[in-house]
Amino acid sequence: MDFLQNFWQSITELGVTHNVDPILFAILYFGSIPPYMGSMVWAVRNHRKQKGIALPVISTLFFFILPALYVAIFGRDVAWWVYAIIVFMVVYGSYSVIVKLKTRFEESLPEE
Repeated sequence: MDFLQNFWQSITELGVTHNVDPILFAILYFGSIPPYMGSMVWAVRNHRKQKGIALPVISTLFFFILPALYVAIFGRDVAWWVYAIIVFMVVYGSYSVIVKLKTRFEESLPEE
């Protein structure tokens, strides 16, 4: 039990030091999963109906990077490598979302 208390204390101290609330970060992290998935479904449905997919794709990417965006905007005195990880997440997330959507688009096409 002491380990968990010490761990939580360390996290909250880091949060205060860097102006990032760990509870808010966790809420953003886990709370962004349903809208991320919903945006992906929205994009696939729009693709099937031959409607525009730009807004659903942008929404999907936004929800993917939301927790990192919170740290990038509100964090202070954050180490350079944290920003490097955020950039990596944005690049990898963009690539990953595009690959997933392309796969789902191909699966959703009617067979000829």
